[in-house]
Amino acid sequence: MRVLFRLRPKSTVIYCRIKVDGVHANDFSTFIKLENRDEWDSERQRIKGRSQRVCDDNTRLGIISSELMQLHIANPEFSAQHLANLYTQKQKVNYTALEIIRMFEERCEEMYGNEETLGTYARRIANIRRFLEEKSLDKIMADRITLGMADDFVSWMKGQQYDHQYIVRHVQVLKNITEMATRKEILLRDPLASFKLKRKEKIDTSHLTRQEIFTLESTTWTENIQMVVDLFLFSVYTGLHFKDAQTVKSSEIGTGIDGRLWLFKPRGRYEKSTFFNGKEMVQTVPLHTKALLLIEKYGSVKNLPKINNVEFNAALKQIKFMADIQVKRMTVSVARKTFTDIMLNELNVSTDTVSTMLGHKTTRHVKHYARADERRIAKEMSKIDW
Repeated sequence: MRVLFRLRPKSTVIYCRIKVDGVHANDFSTFIKLENRDEWDSERQRIKGRSQRVCDDNTRLGIISSELMQLHIANPEFSAQHLANLYTQKQKVNYTALEIIRMFEERCEEMYGNEETLGTYARRIANIRRFLEEKSLDKIMADRITLGMADDFVSWMKGQQYDHQYIVRHVQVLKNITEMATRKEILLRDPLASFKLKRKEKIDTSHLTRQEIFTLESTTWTENIQMVVDLFLFSVYTGLHFKDAQTVKSSEIGTGIDGRLWLFKPRGRYEKSTFFNGKEMVQTVPLHTKALLLIEKYGSVKNLPKINNVEFNAALKQIKFMADIQVKRMTVSVARKTFTDIMLNELNVSTDTVSTMLGHKTTRHVKHYARADERRIAKEMSKIDW
């Protein structure tokens, strides 16, 4: 390690630069100020003169150099920047697991401006904290996190009767936390880099049939149930997420290139996020005649029913029983899956187009909403001489 004292251009304050393995850290101030720049002897790395002030300042420079060398000897694996941060107290030598979790929370708050995304992270982090507290690990140091602890966390989550996919998402957050700590050089290596918990390929693409959609449209419902049915059907016709369906603005409906009315709806979970730097995902969907009729029924798109997720799903369970709908779980997501299935398998719309209408940047997530079945295969094969 090398310690260099230097003056910045047009400055009389002495700065310190640490260099380890050819890589230097950002300069930090020693708070020693010269009367003029000519006092500094760069070769001797000391201030010229014999006054008491000069002697005291030179002694201080020697102490700084000695303390930095001792810090390097005690922590030979630390980078120059890490040593500089430790010396200037911008960073501690040791952090607890809870402290790096809090740092990760602050990072999420800086990156994501969407309340739904922040809420998801908050719930997963809360479960990680609860695990640490129940296992009396709330005071454990960050460098004591091991693969065994990750195994214990998975076992604890299973003991809480959580679904495997839900546990996988928690493990990913735990890995994100240790990865962040490694990048900040709080941890010398990522203890969970090799830890993997595979997702189970259990993708539910349950959707309504045309007959079941017709049943919803033609049945006479009570006023409250009718509002739930209307909002559900609006998502079936447009592919909108149930929250997005309740926040559509008149300004997000405009004339498309074919002269019809189209929907240009930014995805709600990305619309306010700073992570995407304004490049939010936008659902671009030509509006179905039945969707326009629903808008007309309520007077304006902004007057569509407003229902929270819990009440929506509870009402859908009741509707499933009353309408004899055969999907295993009748939830708000079934509407979006039904839209995707119709586009992909009945209307033979390309996967690229479907992903754009769903508001996705790639086609990777389309498979979570629908998969090609015999209807699409038959239509595709009818185009070729087989």
